[in-house]
Amino acid sequence: MSQGRGFYSEMRAVVRERLLDVTAELICAEGWAAVTMSRVADQVGVSRQLVYKQLGGKGALGEAVVSREVERILGSVVEKLREHGGDPLAGIPAAVEFVLRTGAENPLIKAVLLGRHGGDDGLLPLLTTRPEPVLGPATEVVLAEVRVRYADLAVDDDVLARVVEIVVRLTLSHLLQPSGPVEEALAQIRIVIEGALARYTRAN
Repeated sequence: MSQGRGFYSEMRAVVRERLLDVTAELICAEGWAAVTMSRVADQVGVSRQLVYKQLGGKGALGEAVVSREVERILGSVVEKLREHGGDPLAGIPAAVEFVLRTGAENPLIKAVLLGRHGGDDGLLPLLTTRPEPVLGPATEVVLAEVRVRYADLAVDDDVLARVVEIVVRLTLSHLLQPSGPVEEALAQIRIVIEGALARYTRAN
């Protein structure tokens, strides 16, 4: 019996991934406005009712697509932090640079960002106005990693949490509205990190 449940769980997971793949492809090719539950269902070869059952309405479908992409990017962000050991002045800017350069090249992120210029901004609020699925998970994942990565610095946890949120928000701001080269964004990030560490040093 358990084997049967396991099989159906695996099948649901496969179908869900395929639904997200097709949705992402449509967004990249034609924009969010072109995505309909019926169209996604037809391309996957399932019923529209199954799409609703798996993912809910169109808004939930879009959020799932963005969340999956964010999860993938955050996995690489953690790797960038780990590459630089316990040096926050090297690791954090490296992670930020990865996000900014990846965002500029990632077809899905570009489609979401560019959609705002054509009146097709249905997915943009997921990146800008809500803590989920971007700001909240990004802050949580990065904070968990830097707590371990920079434990030897003994930085106050409240300070560390504030710095991480500032860096994440600043990174998203540069991603959404770049006002100069990536190097300028990285310079700002370093100022934030250095200022936080200096504050901790003076307090102790």
